[in-house]
Amino acid sequence: MKSPRETQAADLLLRMPSRLAETELSCQKIRELLEANDLGEVCFAVELLARECLNNAVIHGNRNHADKSISLRLWLRRRWVRLEISDEGPGFDWRTAREKKLDTTAPSGRGLMLYALYAEHVRFNRSGNQVTLWIGKKNRTGKEIREMAAFVIEQHDRQGSVKLTGDLTAVLVPDLQAGLKEMVNKGARELVFDLASTTMLDSTGMGLLIAAANSVVPNGGTVRVTNVCPDIFRLLQSMRLTTRLNVSGRAE
Repeated sequence: MKSPRETQAADLLLRMPSRLAETELSCQKIRELLEANDLGEVCFAVELLARECLNNAVIHGNRNHADKSISLRLWLRRRWVRLEISDEGPGFDWRTAREKKLDTTAPSGRGLMLYALYAEHVRFNRSGNQVTLWIGKKNRTGKEIREMAAFVIEQHDRQGSVKLTGDLTAVLVPDLQAGLKEMVNKGARELVFDLASTTMLDSTGMGLLIAAANSVVPNGGTVRVTNVCPDIFRLLQSMRLTTRLNVSGRAE
């Protein structure tokens, strides 16, 4: 039986179809709620975990079937923010997944590590199609109002550059992948990602950066990720990717 706290009405309740675009809208509502309650210091952690859960629910849980739904509930409490996300898929073996060692060269498989890094407690239901996370209200860097994600690609001989004008998240990755593939096919061996205007990077975005490195490093190429904000720098550092991706922070 659930405790009285567990049965209290959520401060935010959303039900959405299985589309990545819905993740963007949901995260905007989460930011608005947190900022309205003077909780900007936990925006990065809560939004990062919400994005991870929602993207997994769309891609792996409901298999991109838009006729299936995803539910999100968020509670604001005195010491923590509680986030619960459910999908209509069959679930997954989260017990076995927790035992797997992280492959730092793989472009995917970082979800559980993100949960462990940013949540005080994580709980799955038996089948694995619902996850609940408790995020402590600790001092974390707040977020600003952000523009929709976009990018500009340029190539000069063997150097290709990507300047992000927004966030590097799942909804942007397919278009950016196509542009990167074209640059590599045209001979680009040094790929530079400028994240000066980026304040959110989810695991799909990380996967794109790793895949970019995997595509050029074996042929003597390099990837550099520049002008990274402190939140993202700490995230990449925790994932042991700062050296592989040649990450540098923003100039003070």
